[in-house]
Amino acid sequence: MRKFGIFTIRTETQDALGRRPIAGSFSFAARSFAARPRAALLLAVMVCTSLTGCSKNTADLELDAARKAMDKASAQKASDCATATYKAAETALNEAQKLAADGKIDEAKAKAMEAETLADQAALASPPGCDEPKVATPDEPAQPETTDASMNLSIESALKNVIYFDYNDASIREDSKAVLEDVAALLQKAPATRIEVEGHCDVRGSTEYNLHLGERRATSVKKYLTAHGVEPSHVAVISYGEERPVDLGMSEEAHQKNRRAELKRQ
Repeated sequence: MRKFGIFTIRTETQDALGRRPIAGSFSFAARSFAARPRAALLLAVMVCTSLTGCSKNTADLELDAARKAMDKASAQKASDCATATYKAAETALNEAQKLAADGKIDEAKAKAMEAETLADQAALASPPGCDEPKVATPDEPAQPETTDASMNLSIESALKNVIYFDYNDASIREDSKAVLEDVAALLQKAPATRIEVEGHCDVRGSTEYNLHLGERRATSVKKYLTAHGVEPSHVAVISYGEERPVDLGMSEEAHQKNRRAELKRQ
């Protein structure tokens, strides 16, 4: 006759708030596990389902962090001040939530983390008051305005220059600095002129990333112009990412043509 034994397994886990260990035990009668491998498997299942440590794999933490980052960006008016990046974050969060609902947890986590990063970037690009139009003070001297035809032609000609960028970079290159300095000098002579800087990218990289990169490039051009005397409120920025290529080829030459910023008169 085979002997039975009483096995007691002591376990230790945390409470629901993760504050202190909770000791527990499981006691049951079983035959020798060497003779009954199925009993060992059953034991493992019983222990796992009884402990809080065997929780489901979800993307709840990542989604919650992304939502908080979006709330912060929204509170800082990022939808107005860093529109392209904010919209990209919003799109990424919606995709993450759909992936989680479909049970694609790992993909949902990655997309939620991307949304959080984009939302944080949008918040950083939205300092207090960024959505408020600048109002001239009464003692601010009026600047002489030049509206003659020759000046307008000079401005139109200067704005036709394209500012190119290196791969995955938003820094103003040396070969573009003189061009932008000429543009800045002309805009100071015609203070009523408003321009918009369009940021563009080649097709490499995700849509969301390229929208952000295009915005960084347009912002770099704006910062360079304002550093050389142009009123910041006279320069708007917008990013088209990879949506408006000038060359549909896939060569490096084509990519270089598409990594650009264009200046448009408003």
